Amino acid sequence: MRKLKAPRLVTVSILTTITLIFWVFLSLYNVLVSKPKVDVDQNLLDPLDPSLDTQTLDTLDERIFFEEGEVEFTPISPAVVANPTPELLQTGEETSPTPNASESATTPTEEVSIEQGG
Repeated sequence: MRKLKAPRLVTVSILTTITLIFWVFLSLYNVLVSKPKVDVDQNLLDPLDPSLDTQTLDTLDERIFFEEGEVEFTPISPAVVANPTPELLQTGEETSPTPNASESATTPTEEVSIEQGG
């Protein structure tokens, strides 16, 4: 009796599939087992100077200190004024942060230089 041979393409595809599965598991094992390389800046690894800097401590007394009542509380508005015009600045109204299709998208610094004539 004669044995039937599998076609050559089937044999190659089965061996390729086995090789790919083995390769994937070997790569996963390598990733899980290997230690990651840690790259730390050399400045962080330098030892600290244990001496006390007295000059810096002396400058702390010379700093300005404000008490709680000395500083005014000014709330910051979440709305951004994109293109302030003199009329809006006088009335106190705010515009949307994005310009309309008819408006030009200029930055505040460009507007200041245009208003100053330069």
